[in-house]
Amino acid sequence: MAGLIGVNEERCIGCNACIRVCPSPEANSVKILENGKAVTAINSDKCIACGECIKVCKAKARDYDDDIDKFFKDLKERKIIVIAHPSIKTAFPGIWQAVLKWFKQNGADGVYDGSYGADICTWGYVRAIEQGNAKNVISSHCPAVVKYMEIYHPDETRDLSPVHSPISCEAIYIRDFIKKNYAVAALTPCPAMKLEFEATGHAEYNITFKRLKEYFRRKKVDFNKALEGDQHYDFDDQVQGCMGGIFPTPGGLRYNLSINIPDIIAVNSDGADSIYKELDQYCELPAHRHPQVFEALSCSGGCGCGCGIGNEGEQTGVEIKAIMREVEIDARNRRKTALNGIDKQFKIFDDRINPKSLMRNYSSDGKVTPAPSDADLDAAFAKLGLNNEYDRKIDCGACGYSSCAEMARAVCAGRNIPENCIRCAKSSGGTAPVSKAAGNENTVKIAEKVSGFATNLLADIENIYASLYNIDNSSQKSASMSGIVVNILEKVVGFCSSVESIDADNLPMLVSTLQKLQSAVSSLNENIKECANGSSTIREAMQAVADATTELNVMAQDMVSSVSDKY
Repeated sequence: MAGLIGVNEERCIGCNACIRVCPSPEANSVKILENGKAVTAINSDKCIACGECIKVCKAKARDYDDDIDKFFKDLKERKIIVIAHPSIKTAFPGIWQAVLKWFKQNGADGVYDGSYGADICTWGYVRAIEQGNAKNVISSHCPAVVKYMEIYHPDETRDLSPVHSPISCEAIYIRDFIKKNYAVAALTPCPAMKLEFEATGHAEYNITFKRLKEYFRRKKVDFNKALEGDQHYDFDDQVQGCMGGIFPTPGGLRYNLSINIPDIIAVNSDGADSIYKELDQYCELPAHRHPQVFEALSCSGGCGCGCGIGNEGEQTGVEIKAIMREVEIDARNRRKTALNGIDKQFKIFDDRINPKSLMRNYSSDGKVTPAPSDADLDAAFAKLGLNNEYDRKIDCGACGYSSCAEMARAVCAGRNIPENCIRCAKSSGGTAPVSKAAGNENTVKIAEKVSGFATNLLADIENIYASLYNIDNSSQKSASMSGIVVNILEKVVGFCSSVESIDADNLPMLVSTLQKLQSAVSSLNENIKECANGSSTIREAMQAVADATTELNVMAQDMVSSVSDKY
């Protein structure tokens, strides 16, 4: 499958912001173009299409594809029905009904409510739990979470919910009960939904709200907010969904389940910076310590904050929460129960739907790679030129892996050594060149020297850090300060390796960083002198640092002088 998320190499500045937020440790790698420029490439086989990299890419070098162009082309020639994801109310606040009406007026053969599919999904969970078919499950309505599990925890995909996502549940209902076996187009907040549709076959078109907004702007389609505040719409062949409308909200599934099973142990988590770590932790726990349901959403704030919503700069998280609160209040007012407390909607589903039709199977991404032995890892570290215990604790992410230990495991699995890893530069031939700044050849030479020099200096600082780490707790303050110095040095190397030129526009940033380095090294020097338990390794490394940073300071002054005419 071609990658859903792509890179515009001309725009990419190699800043590694995408790598730092990516939850998939093997989805990115450094690529050196013919002109020597370093860019960050994507391994589509390992990308989970969560969209976090798109959100943080200030250079706008990352973007995704959906099916909107194909949809409008095919709409002229075939019968297609539209299912609207519940988050349409946050994507098109106040005008979502007008948007759905527009689809009916422009050729769609039916418009259906994804919230109704979410109600079916909740019913499916409840029945599966009651029948013992879902003892401990991870929710499956976030396709990025499903893909992550298939790639990194293939043995634990058995814990993914056996019930399809709300969109798929709605598509199944339309096919089996309404008897409309038409092509399905889904309006969604998420490019990763395409992964689910390709796996299940329940929809042929994933149309993200962001691309739909762009389409409306190009076609000069404008909607009046005449229905703002109203939560109702007359969908085809069925009533509007109820409590399923809050599924996009973090905890939406958990809340729905607790209404029907008050004592259920269901927990939820959202946000790429935490959810994937928690999934890893979940998979390490014994089954008896798992919650009954673990609701996992990749996007912080839920589906209403997905990269396919397209509300950048238009809506705050607070506004999105307020909209979903209105949806919840409306849904609770419309929810009907019998005298015995049974949800009347569930009775309808009991009469119309075969629970087995909602069940999903999952596939793993090939065979599970056995964990490398300690001897294998030692050999991999030696191959990378990283030989001390501190190397196993590094977490810079510059090479596309979450840590050097993760990179060593990748080497054990037969993958190539990254060509432009900052940490490995001293063993793999230096840093990427800084391109020539017009009229400033001297500046370029100095910048290249700074970058290579700072790379070599990393080894001395790491020796100090590792030695202090191994002495005793009295050196903790010094070890912490040397860690700060290492971090600043990384920024120096990364800056010089990624920018296209050093000139008056970006020189102040580098000089400021070098000044911070001088201050940090001075503090480190004082801490070392106060340390009661010194060592020859520390003293030798510290002398090297002192000599080296003096030279760095001279370089910085030379750089300022070389472009002073531009200030």
